[in-house]
Order: sequence, then C-alpha cells, then structure tokens
Amino acid sequence: MTFRRYTLASAIVASMAASTVQAVELDTQQISGQLFEQNIAEQAFAVEVLDRSDIELLPVSNIADALEWVSGLDVRQRGSGGTQVDLSIRGAGYEQTLILVDGVRMNDPQTGHHNFDLPLVLEDIERIEVVRGPGAGQYGPNGNAGVINLVTRKQVDGRVAGIKLEAGSKDYDRAMISLGKTEGNWSQFAAFSQQKSDSYIRGADLDYTTQQGNYRLVHQNDSHTTVLGLGYMDKGFGAQGFYAGADKRANENTIQRHVYFTHDQRFDNDLRADIAINWRQHDDEFFYLNYAPSEHQTNAWQTRLRLRLANDFALGYEHNQEDIDSTSVTDNRHKRDYSSVFAYGQHDLGVLQLAGSLSYLNYDDGDSYTLPVLGMTIPFAGQQLYLNAGQSARVPTMNDLYLNQTANKGNPDVQAEETTSYELGLRFNLAGALGRLAIFNRETTDAIDYTRTDAEVAAGSAYIARNIESIKTKGLDAEVDISGLLAETGFLKASLSYTRLIQDFTNQYAEARYSQSQFEHQAILSLAYEIIPGLSATSQYKFESRYNQDGYRLWDLGVKQTFDQWHWALAATNVLGTEYIDSGYIEAPLNAYRLEIGAGF
Repeated sequence: MTFRRYTLASAIVASMAASTVQAVELDTQQISGQLFEQNIAEQAFAVEVLDRSDIELLPVSNIADALEWVSGLDVRQRGSGGTQVDLSIRGAGYEQTLILVDGVRMNDPQTGHHNFDLPLVLEDIERIEVVRGPGAGQYGPNGNAGVINLVTRKQVDGRVAGIKLEAGSKDYDRAMISLGKTEGNWSQFAAFSQQKSDSYIRGADLDYTTQQGNYRLVHQNDSHTTVLGLGYMDKGFGAQGFYAGADKRANENTIQRHVYFTHDQRFDNDLRADIAINWRQHDDEFFYLNYAPSEHQTNAWQTRLRLRLANDFALGYEHNQEDIDSTSVTDNRHKRDYSSVFAYGQHDLGVLQLAGSLSYLNYDDGDSYTLPVLGMTIPFAGQQLYLNAGQSARVPTMNDLYLNQTANKGNPDVQAEETTSYELGLRFNLAGALGRLAIFNRETTDAIDYTRTDAEVAAGSAYIARNIESIKTKGLDAEVDISGLLAETGFLKASLSYTRLIQDFTNQYAEARYSQSQFEHQAILSLAYEIIPGLSATSQYKFESRYNQDGYRLWDLGVKQTFDQWHWALAATNVLGTEYIDSGYIEAPLNAYRLEIGAGF
C-alpha cells in the first residue's frame, strides 16, 4: 500500500522543458470540480488532493476527521465524529468556504453551520479536492477562502461490497455497508451508515445519532458521462453549549435530502458540453431548554450549463434559487435568486503558463459582483514559482439577514463580504524532498459577524449581525514531504507542515463573536509506517494556538492490518488528554479510542 498525497509540492517541473534540473515524473490526476479540468501539475493555484488510498490508510471514519489530515485547514467540531463542523481555510470565516459534491453546491442558505450535513458516506468517496486562496474565486460566491470538492466513485471492476463494524469509548458504535457494480457502460453505487456516541461535555450528556445514505446511477462511454445521485442524512444530537452557554440545555435534529443530475457530452472536435441540476433540502429543529423548537427548512436549486474547448477555454451560465421557511426569522419566509456567467481561459507562453477566469454574479435584489481571478506559473532555479490574485464575495445567509431570536438577531441591512486575495508560492524538489511554500495576503471588507456595542453588552442584549470594517490576513503555508526519501525504510508518509496567520481586525464594536477565534499557528507532523506487509501505523501530532485561546497539542494514533478480504484497525484520538475548546462554548471531548473490523475492501 502506498500513501499518496497529491499536493502541488509534487507538481514541480512538468512544464519546465528548459530547466537544467532533471525532471521528475509528475501527477497526471485532474481536478474535476471547477470550471475546467486540468492536471494538478499545471495549476497556478494551491491545490491538494486526498485520494481513496490515502483515506483508507487514515484512522478516520468521517469526512471531517479525514480533513484534519490536510495541512492549513481549521476543522472545528462541536462534539465528536463530525456532529457539527465549521471549516476555515487560512483564517477566513467558515461561511467563506465553498463545499461541493461532484462539483455541485452544498452550502446551506440558512447558516454555514450546516454545510457539512452531507448525505455522503466516507467510504464512497473517490477523492477530496482542496483549493486554497484566490483560485477558489472562480467557483462563484462563498469561496473567498477556499473550496472542498468531494468526488464520489463512478466505476469499479465488476462488483464490490464492503461492510464495517466499529465500537469504541463513550458508547461509540458505527455500522456501514457499501455496494458497487459496473456492467458494461452502467454503474450503480449504494452506501449506508449509522453512527452513535455518548460524546460529552463535563457534567452533561451530548449524545448523537447520525444516519447517512446515498445512491448513484452512472452511465458512461467514450462520448459522455451521466450521473444521477440521491442522498439522505438524519442527525440528532445534544447541542448544549453550541450557541449559548454550556449551562443551557439544548437539542437539535437536522435532515438533509439531496438529488442531483449531471451530464457531460464530449464531441470529436475537443468541444465538451455539460449540464448540472442540483436540489438540496435541509430541515433543522432546535430545542432550547426543552421549549417548543425553532423549525427551519431551506431549499436550494442549482442549474448550470458549460461549454469547454480543448480545456483551454470554458464559458458557462449558472442559476441558483434559495428559500427558507422558518419560525425564527422575520416574516417566516424568504426567497432569493441569483445568476452568474463565467469564462475561463489558459494560455502557454513557452515555459510560462497563464490562467484566469472572470465571473459576473447578479442577485434579484439588484446587487451584482464581478470576480476576476488570474494566475501564472514560472520556472525558477529548476523549481516552480506561481503567483495568483483574485476577488470573491460571500453573500449573507438567511440567518444573517432575518434571524429573530432572543440571543441572536439578523439584520436586513447587512452587506455582502468582499475579499481581495494575493498569493506567491514555490514548489520545490530538493534531492527528493518535496515541498511547497506560499505567502498570501487577504483583505475582507464588510466582514459579517454577530456583534454588540458597549451599551448592548451592558444591557445583556442580543448579538446582532453587522458588517465590521475589515479583516486583513497575511501569512504563510509551508510543507516538506520526505516520504520518497524514506520509502525504503518502510515510511509511507513523513511530512511536516506549518501555517502562520497574522490578522488585523478593524472592528468598531465592543464584541464580535466569531472573527477572532481563528488560529495564529498550526504545525502538523504526519507519519505513516509499514511495520510489516499489510500492517501499518499512523501518527499525527498537531499544535495550534488561537487569537482567543492559548496553544494546545493534540496527538492521534492509529494501526491497521489488511488481509485479502478483511481488515482490522484501532484508532486513538487526543491521547495526551488535552483540554481545549474547538468551537462554540464547550470543551472538546478528551481522549477516545475506536476499534474497526471491515470486510470486502
């Protein structure tokens, strides 16, 4: 088994024919979720891919825990096991990260807290694509900081079937079954999982039960690929301390329904046309102190048409419609529509490569946004230098605009966040040690946060959604991977990464609830070692410090043994027993363990 983590650090000299350094073989895997398809090695942006073999080696059982292994991501979980997940990239707000499944939008119009309520089983994912920085702007709104695209399996050799049973501390248990079949041009996939735990905060129960299921029908041949996908998720959990103090009892239940259809038609003259139709419905019931629940239902429709010519030019149109029906927003119902047109192009100038996109968004309230993105790759001393810049926007959620609760209130006058980003990066290969280094700068004006004035603090008033003046973020991402150098000694993975953020908040209010909870430092040491053939061990040691919290250290360990038709695995999280707050007001669960037995993978 080989642990392969496709970072742009491994994409160094593919287009450097004039370089004096001997070229290395590069990754030819393609990014598929954006306006174009292109080899990772040719990207002018910060792109990373976790593929299926990586995920199978990691000691994880859900999408959120898998993303914890990607450097520079701030995966903040209320509870455990992906109960509720807020994901930040490079210090941006969690609602500035765009979530996609097979290239279609999954962000929730009510609140970004529900973006990871995904009707998708981890074992059914083929790869996870991560785009950081300005390159995310070409996906449209809500990608100010980055994009996560979850790509599902589309084809297998004949028939496959798998089952997993898991048990662990805090009354954790999980059962999963996955089926796949390819016959001729047709493929079908189905997967289901149920996960339970008595995760806790001190002195209070925080139980959760999550059920997820998905089905896909795929037809593909030389001329086209067509996918019909269905998904369902039902999750109930104790939400004590999620949005109010940890002494206030609360429970929440969310249900997600998802249907999407995509068709990619390929013509003989390098012309391609694809369409996508996507529907996402999300129900949310929140019980506070066991009173009558606040009930919310959102619907989001997406339709898209794209034309692509030889991967050098793309032109498209997208229309989105969002609505909310809620007992906790003013006037109970709201709806909005927005459309976008976009173009992408790339051009080679000898060893240089230019890439750029231009998107125009128009909302039914009259607001419009023009989002340019430009990138370039340049050979530099036998390595590869890239630069990019772009603009993006994050429109307010329905809660930001219309929420009407005792503790938190929306504001119909709140404006969209607008972000300008720049990045300078280097990918290098020094005697087999692969690395990447990026220096970036991002400024968000009219950043949205829940705020209180001095008078409102004194009166104990509600937090109100408002625009703070700006958040300026500069920092660096760095990673060195020496897996190749140590491969003969048994190491499948050996990397060290570091992210540093320096943020300047121009905030005219006494309190801003979320802005200053981002990390200042993050360092991750990731190791995977093959003890004997089929038996491997993993270790992740992480240090983080935040602007509103002292530094803390987390250490996760795992061991897995694989046989012909079955495997077993043991995972231990937070083995140091570190006390810290990951998100909200609650202390994260302490150390935990999990035993997994699976067959058919």
